[in-house]
Amino acid sequence: MSVSIQELGQRLKLLRKRLDLSQESLAESMGVNQNQISRLENGVGGTIELLLLLFSFYSKHFHVDLLFSDNFDILEKHEKLSNSHSINSIAVEKLKLAQSEFSTQIEEVIRLLDTP
Repeated sequence: MSVSIQELGQRLKLLRKRLDLSQESLAESMGVNQNQISRLENGVGGTIELLLLLFSFYSKHFHVDLLFSDNFDILEKHEKLSNSHSINSIAVEKLKLAQSEFSTQIEEVIRLLDTP
């Protein structure tokens, strides 16, 4: 997928707002000028260095690889873990059920083979 600089800027803006940060406070915490943040979020300019700084900053809170996804969604670090955990729980329960059913079938085959 190809994400335009305008789309990327809008997505970065959504991440900033999710953290309830102003452009000023974000810029200050990163040691850059607020105008640089504004230009990047508005899709009118920015540097690779600034983009890398933002990715590094946001990666502490979000899965930044989704910034380039067709199905962009803000997914916080803990959300993926809890979602993964619930998927794992379902998988474990299904495997336990399959193991139980398989074990019963094996016992039946052994019983049939042992019967004269």
